[in-house]
Amino acid sequence: MNGCNYCLAVHSFTAEHMARLPADEIILARKGHSTDHKRDAAIQFARKVIETRGQVSDADVEVVRDAGYTDANVMEIVALVAMYSLTNFLNNVFDPEKDFPAVAAAGSI
Repeated sequence: MNGCNYCLAVHSFTAEHMARLPADEIILARKGHSTDHKRDAAIQFARKVIETRGQVSDADVEVVRDAGYTDANVMEIVALVAMYSLTNFLNNVFDPEKDFPAVAAAGSI
């Protein structure tokens, strides 16, 4: 969502080679979705945190809880959104050398 091509390449590489996710699941993740209901709920909640700058509704929190996440898990999702947004912004500003294979932007796949 933050348009960071460096992070997109790193996370796509690690999803394939470390997490061993199937290619179709990686493509879905890059588009902000998952075939796994619980994982998709976390992704959708993270997207709402970004889109609303943290001003999510009680109903948004309840949806992620209903998917099986605890309040501690919800806090972790918010913390990860903040951390990855920071690294996205830093990489977008400083445009580091690409040391991972480039991938197509999520919107183009």
